[in-house]
Amino acid sequence: MFGKMQLEQFTGLTSMPQKAASAWSGAIEGLVGASYKPLLYLGKQVVKGVDYFFIAEQTLITNPPIRRVVMLVINEFDGKYELITESIEDLI
Repeated sequence: MFGKMQLEQFTGLTSMPQKAASAWSGAIEGLVGASYKPLLYLGKQVVKGVDYFFIAEQTLITNPPIRRVVMLVINEFDGKYELITESIEDLI
């Protein structure tokens, strides 16, 4: 099923599929300037590699820290991960 997003039935992050959890760890590890906490795993899409979709809380390392909810798309291709973020809304 290429190009079509496959949605997951959400049962909590503890039941996140292993490949999605590996993509999360591989893309988030070593980032500087922000921290991320996964809130929801949405699903995946097979394109050039596999895109994994997450909703996460982002905390920007600023003074004062800025917190917001973002959608993260993590692409896995040839064992490498690329992270794309899109802001949804700021948390107050």
